[in-house]
Amino acid sequence: MRAEHLFGIRLYPATVRTDDVSGAREIGTVHDGEFLVMEDSDGSTSVRDAATGASCPLNRDREATEGFLEAFAEYLSSGPQAPGPTTMTAEQAAERLRAFREGQVRPPSRAPGALSHRTRLRKLRKRLHAIDSTATGPDSWWSGVIEQAEDDLL
Repeated sequence: MRAEHLFGIRLYPATVRTDDVSGAREIGTVHDGEFLVMEDSDGSTSVRDAATGASCPLNRDREATEGFLEAFAEYLSSGPQAPGPTTMTAEQAAERLRAFREGQVRPPSRAPGALSHRTRLRKLRKRLHAIDSTATGPDSWWSGVIEQAEDDLL
């Protein structure tokens, strides 16, 4: 898994598990413990709100959860790099705004090797479906992340 913990998810090494009274085991955290990644007695994974105990399904098993994280990491890495911050003088900002209003400002062209959003999204959907098709539905924890990918917000 990526060092920066994609989407705030940090899975513990497969050998480290914390037993829970309910029969589920904690196998990771989201956002430094705000949520817990749980492995239920049937092997399925879920996200549990540490404050309320409310759960939302993740995947059929840990391997599928890891696969989803890898698929999203590939989706993110195959797109354009995020632009860095820009500092402008008031005059430069005014000129940029004028050009924008006149339709002269165009989105940057894709970097060599970067795939279009449509292609990246198609590959992501196909891979997620192959890993665990039940985890792509509207009741899954992943539904919000998938929607952000569809809207090109990731």
